[in-house]
Amino acid sequence: MRHALAALLVLTFFAARAEDAPRDLWLEDATNPQTKAWIASRNTESEARLIGDPRFERERQRFLALGGGSHSEDYLNGGLVNRLQADAQHPLGRWQVMAASPAARAIVGEGWQTLLDLDELAAREGVRWTLPVWWQNPMCDTSIGARCILALSPDGGDRTVLREFDLKTRAFVPDGFRVDTPARTYANWIDADHLLLASDFGPGSLSNAGYARQARLWQRGTPHTAAKLLFEAPADAVLYIPHNFRHRAGTLFVAEVWHKTAGAPSWWLLHTDRPPERFTPPVDLVRYRGLTGIVGERLIAMTAQPLTQGKTTWPAGSVLALPLPGATGTKGAIEPVFVPRANEAVDAVFHLAVADDALWLGVMHDVSGQLFSTRRSAKGWVRTPQAVPPFGAVRLLTGEVAPSAALVKTESLLSPPQTTLRIGTRTQAIEQTKPAFDATPFVTEQRFATSRDGTRIPYYLTRARNQRAEGRAAALLTAYGGFGVSSLPAYLSPEFNSDMVWPLLQYGGIHVQANIRGGGEYGPAWHRAAQRREHARGIEDLIAVAEDLVKARLADPKRLGFIGASNGGLLAAATAVRRPDLFRAVVADVPLTDMLRFHELFTGAVWIDEYGDPRDPADRAALLAYSPLHQLREGVRYPEMLISTSSSDDRVHPGHARRFAERLRQLGQPVLFHESTDTGHGAAAALDAAARLRALKSTYLLQALGLGDPLK
Repeated sequence: MRHALAALLVLTFFAARAEDAPRDLWLEDATNPQTKAWIASRNTESEARLIGDPRFERERQRFLALGGGSHSEDYLNGGLVNRLQADAQHPLGRWQVMAASPAARAIVGEGWQTLLDLDELAAREGVRWTLPVWWQNPMCDTSIGARCILALSPDGGDRTVLREFDLKTRAFVPDGFRVDTPARTYANWIDADHLLLASDFGPGSLSNAGYARQARLWQRGTPHTAAKLLFEAPADAVLYIPHNFRHRAGTLFVAEVWHKTAGAPSWWLLHTDRPPERFTPPVDLVRYRGLTGIVGERLIAMTAQPLTQGKTTWPAGSVLALPLPGATGTKGAIEPVFVPRANEAVDAVFHLAVADDALWLGVMHDVSGQLFSTRRSAKGWVRTPQAVPPFGAVRLLTGEVAPSAALVKTESLLSPPQTTLRIGTRTQAIEQTKPAFDATPFVTEQRFATSRDGTRIPYYLTRARNQRAEGRAAALLTAYGGFGVSSLPAYLSPEFNSDMVWPLLQYGGIHVQANIRGGGEYGPAWHRAAQRREHARGIEDLIAVAEDLVKARLADPKRLGFIGASNGGLLAAATAVRRPDLFRAVVADVPLTDMLRFHELFTGAVWIDEYGDPRDPADRAALLAYSPLHQLREGVRYPEMLISTSSSDDRVHPGHARRFAERLRQLGQPVLFHESTDTGHGAAAALDAAARLRALKSTYLLQALGLGDPLK
């Protein structure tokens, strides 16, 4: 009897577990024929409606012209300004460089030089390689030699292969450094014949989020799998970011390690001739670039928490100069470089750069960008202001290797970018982007909404100068609100969805960029206010901005739209579900929607510190309260949504988007779904594919918000 009862209990337990298991997980399997057929059907539906609209081709041509007249973000690293120039003849783009130091100039010469045509490479190898340009790629160091390491993606995703490239011959190096298996891989030069490599070295070398846990010393002429182990992150690590800081005594190689449990990163000093050392800063530092570089033989750091030294307390978000590891006596004193006031902040991702023994700072004053150069003197750190446009964005597109200069990009929602190279006190113009449209009839202004708990939420409103507050205008809102990353008022940028400004204004609408909590617009405290169990505050902030537009009669309450990507896609879906009466149309791009399983999919374990841990009961309750997939209800009329993703997104699993769209379909809700194949998580695709994708979204928004006569 006892055994029978035990068996009954076991059967009951497994029946309950099976009943609780989601029945739509087949949509996470891209190899499943049923999933492939579902994607094809949904794409056919969405394309029939959107591509068949005459506005689509106009929008596609608009985005082609916008992309063909510009390029990927320029990025300075290793003495070279790198860019990927795309046009109609070269949709995958051409890698171009400009020397920013005497050593680089001796290798590549003066002016812009084209080094690699990716379309020619694709024709030759049969793979449509993409080259994402950022602070880790391409990895060149012209102070060491004429070689670079290129990270190439076969599908637009985050996983890349590595190849060595010769700047003088302008060709890949035969039998050079090479990794052919796509992985989340980083490489830094130690000298001409050695790399510090973080990659997939086999079982146990990756975290459960798919990122490298090991750093190895790779010697030329040997297989990368045989490289000497220098560092292995702790077992609870989910992500390791390598840093490379040059100073008078050589190069300081630093490992930034993120852990599964909540908290600040740990920091390690890596050596080629002895074991790694744990480096413990005097206070928790922010993620991504909490350590920025070395200036005046001081290690520049940005704090995540307040720090008290004697009678002085520096708030979170302060930029401090720490003594170099091992320094003692007066050399061991901490020096303040920048201490933010209540309405100021520095974004660790966009606003810190070391160059020519100076620190360049982008400072947000109520989100509006300011720029300073800062040098160490006998009297302390001296800041020198630099001119930038009002209500503007400042981005310091400068890597860590061979920091001879700073690459500065300034712009605003209506002012095209100006990119300059700052070398000491000299400013060299790199590019002044031509205006895509006449902005004189329009104006950008900043307003503040009041959120549910009384917090003032800033937002930028761009509209026609002569537009009256009559409550009739269509409005498109955008926001991000996560990971301490700021939404900057950048010019026609797909990264910030401000490229939708142009069609909105042309057809009489208004564009709104909301700077909600969870971002970095007011420093670490602004981020923490909507982190983990408080994440829903970002949703409340967005709702407050939308309601403020209606209350001020700046927008028609029946013609509000929202577009967001990634964490902004989660924001889009969660807000639409929480307040289905608020928006007429919603675009949720590469969104998270299942907040109870995000940690099990792709790189989701990295985000536990941002959202909370679904395995913790209190965190799970907070996640469930806004998880879009779980909050959908029968009998509720939700706004029409366009849910978009990419099969090659290896960061946010496409299953989030597929399952949410299918659940809406099952409830009889109006929904469009589109899945591209080669745009990855950040739409790092060929020009034609990127233009097509943006045109689908803008056409949908124009349709849904009643903008732009399709017959004209």
